[in-house]
Parts: sequence; C-alpha cells; structure tokens
Amino acid sequence: MSQLAYSIINDADPAAPVLILGPSLGTTGSLWAGPAYRLADDFRVVTFDLPGHGRSPRVPGVTIEQICDLVLEIADELGADSFFYAGISISGGIALALSLRAPDRVRAAAALCCAPRFGDAATWEQRIADVRSDGTRSLVPDTADRWFAAGFLDEDIAAGPIVLEMLAATDDAGYIDCCEALAGFDLSGSVGAITVPLLLLAGAQDPSNPPGAMRALAEQIDGSFFAVVPDSAHLPVAEHPELVAEHLSGFFGARLD
Repeated sequence: MSQLAYSIINDADPAAPVLILGPSLGTTGSLWAGPAYRLADDFRVVTFDLPGHGRSPRVPGVTIEQICDLVLEIADELGADSFFYAGISISGGIALALSLRAPDRVRAAAALCCAPRFGDAATWEQRIADVRSDGTRSLVPDTADRWFAAGFLDEDIAAGPIVLEMLAATDDAGYIDCCEALAGFDLSGSVGAITVPLLLLAGAQDPSNPPGAMRALAEQIDGSFFAVVPDSAHLPVAEHPELVAEHLSGFFGARLD
C-alpha cells in the first residue's frame, strides 16, 4: 500500500481513465478541490497528500524520485497500468520526474508553476531554519504574497484563507523533509529527454516560476505545450480553478483513447 494518503473524487466508473493530482509544498490534496470536481465527469480523479503533509506519514530523507515511486504505487492500487498526472509547484517537479521515470505509464502530464530546479541550497537552508525556529505558521505572511495575485486575498473568496491555513497546519518535520527533497532536485540537464505529452502551465503573476522561465522550459522539451493562467500567481488551482480545469480537460481529453 502506498505511503501517500489519497482520495478518489469520483469512483462511480472504475473504468474511467485515472487522473492523479499532486499539491504544492505546504498544502494537501484538497488544494485541487476546485478543478478536481470539474474534471470528475470524465476522469477517475485522485488527489494525494505529500509525505508528512495532511494524512500522509513522514518519509524522512525522502527524494522527489521516491515520491514518484509512491505515486506509481497509487496507480498500482487503482489497477491503472497508465494514467494522467498533473502537479503544481513541487508536484509539478514530480510531473517532470515522472515523465522521465515512467514514460510507459504516464499517458500525459501537466506541470504547473514549477521548474526543473527550485532555487538554490542557501534558499532552502534558510527556509528550513525558519521552520525549525518558528514553525510553518510563521511562513504564512510572506507566502501569501507569493501564492496569490495582488488583490486576491482582499476578495470575499474562502479559497485563499483555507489554503494558507493548510500551510499553517502542516507538520514542521514533514515540511522540512520536502524542502530537503527540493534542495536535492535538479533535472536541468534532463528535461530535454521528456517524450510524454506535456503541458506547462504558468501563473501570470507567479514570482517563483514566472511565465518567461516556464516558456523557456517548454522550449527545451520537444512537442510540449505552454499556456498562462491570467490574474494568478503561484497557485492558479485555487485562484482560478475553472480556468485550470479547462486547460487540463482540453489537454488530457484530446489524449483519451
């Protein structure tokens, strides 16, 4: 049984194609609720929690490659020889890694707001030190400015505070485990070998993985597709779930048998 806790959004048709959705660092699979329910008519949609996040136990020393293997175990448990995958932020990195690691199983992938390498060692060392000192809740103010486009949190939309509370509630040790996994993650010299159909989706105001950087990434991967979600920053799945669902439905739907 996979060490990743997961939820099946729609299990009404076990024969429907499986679509696995991966969340960002400091959130849970519930981050995907908005797009997931919009996609559930056509796919057997599955969301999961990262190691040490939500209902998933810690995996000390975990790597992105090991998380890929845990995702494959979810597919195994669902009886899915092949599946679609979409991930955001750290899980967008997982989308890239899965496409290289299991091209025979990933029918198509979408990588949102991500990069083949996230920051540098010093950045992660500082983040880890901050969490060890003051906990994940201390990250909320600065993170809010990165995750959401200007003005989003001023609107009467529950998604923003709910997602920030996910970060505040994340286990410190589990969060640090995933920070260390990201510090050791670098596919900069490998992404050109991706052959799986790939959609790269950027947030127009994302300061962490700006559209220009994601467009440049797309140019390294033959046959990949690139799009931008307007009026969004690092978490368009929460800011504009309808637009994200539209992009994924069109991209994955065109690749249904």
